[in-house]
Amino acid sequence: MESLLSPILADLIQDLECSIFETLIIHVPFYYRYVNDIIIAIPNEHINIILCSFNSYHERIKFMVEYGDNGIINFLDVKLLIENGRIIFDNYRKLTNSGRYLNYFSNHPVEHKRGIVIGSWIEFYSFPI
Repeated sequence: MESLLSPILADLIQDLECSIFETLIIHVPFYYRYVNDIIIAIPNEHINIILCSFNSYHERIKFMVEYGDNGIINFLDVKLLIENGRIIFDNYRKLTNSGRYLNYFSNHPVEHKRGIVIGSWIEFYSFPI
């Protein structure tokens, strides 16, 4: 979403969210959106109902569903795992990740170097579903 229309589309999706969630009678434990990426936790039997609601908003806006494998789904740079009725948040790295970091003596700003150190010390966070 690197277009000049991105802010307008993000506002459109926000309007879509408001109108759909006003009509839903299904309890949604959590719903998060970052620009055009959405993660939502709902019971399996209600997935098609929600998907049809989102896709019926406008004929040119279509959503798709990605299911997690073995209780794991990746959202942005976060891996969500379901264990013992809790959602655990972990750092997600692609299979192509080399594990290399910035050399401290490189010419990058010190804020970038600190951010890499802080970002690499991710702890497990969890909360009940």
